[in-house]
Amino acid sequence: MKSLHHKQQSDEELMVQVMDHHSPLSAKQAEAALVELHHRYSKKLLGYFIKMLNKDVDLAQDFVQDIFLKLMEKKHLFDPNKKFYSWIFTIASNMCKTAYRHHGKTVSLYPEMNHPSGLAENLAEKQLFLKALQEGIDRMEHHHKTVFVLRYLEHFPLNEIAEITESSLGTVKSRLFYATKKMSDQLKHFDPSFETTLFKLN
Repeated sequence: MKSLHHKQQSDEELMVQVMDHHSPLSAKQAEAALVELHHRYSKKLLGYFIKMLNKDVDLAQDFVQDIFLKLMEKKHLFDPNKKFYSWIFTIASNMCKTAYRHHGKTVSLYPEMNHPSGLAENLAEKQLFLKALQEGIDRMEHHHKTVFVLRYLEHFPLNEIAEITESSLGTVKSRLFYATKKMSDQLKHFDPSFETTLFKLN
């Protein structure tokens, strides 16, 4: 059972407890802290993995289990002065990169695209738009897909995407510019309002 004390702590405070497990007391605190982190992030990580692994739910669930094992293995690498949120997504991003290299997994955006009601008066037009969008995404290199998903679907700011992908801010901007331009070229024959909504910065 999670204590109220752990619920009130920040992610970073919890992770510090996970890192400190040498005494029996601290080991129990570390376990409770890990349970709380799992409670906070397992659902969001599952959603991210489903997006990045071609809607393979079983594989995504395996990845959620694996990432918390990796968290324990790599806990000594965590910097308490940085955001836990960005750190765990860095691990998640690297896991997807490895999966892509080994299995060629692709991103699927169909369920995640939400458009205001006025944008797609015609359902058939919306489906054609989504199909063209998916085809454009599938032709991207993995590093372009990654910044696209993190920016437009997970809504990370650019500086955190740079941290997650272990790239410079300039590289992230360049990749995002390239991905956005490719999408714009792919979708230019659709209603411009689709593109405006898709690429709106949050």
